[in-house]
Amino acid sequence: MASTFHGELTVVYRCGVLYCGDQLAPLGLSNWQHTYILHICKNPGITQEGLVRLLYVNKSTVARQLAALEAEGFIRREASETDARALRIFPTEKGEAALPEVRAALARWREYLTEDFTEEEREALSSMMQRMRARAVAYAEGDTQP
Repeated sequence: MASTFHGELTVVYRCGVLYCGDQLAPLGLSNWQHTYILHICKNPGITQEGLVRLLYVNKSTVARQLAALEAEGFIRREASETDARALRIFPTEKGEAALPEVRAALARWREYLTEDFTEEEREALSSMMQRMRARAVAYAEGDTQP
């Protein structure tokens, strides 16, 4: 079981990214950008560094995605009032309008994946995934070692 666990999670994640890309292409969003829309709309004014820490991706990846989202009109960047080196990121009207579509696409994917699960299995899976996420984040933040 342990030898395939990572591979199974990776496949589910990547297929979900493909699904979201297909579903959100009509809005002008690419495969990976839905995550940025979710977090920027939830945290208006977040900095690029804040997104790096929140998403656990490198700075260059965040910079590329933000540049693309800004070019497409989903976000705007403003100079921080407290740190001249930092840019604060806000959703535009277009970004806010995309949010319900992003959430709906994610809900449809979740329903598709768990359609033959019982409610108890869905709740158990959710609980286990939250626990796994907490441990993964603790490792990434240097709190624990495997």
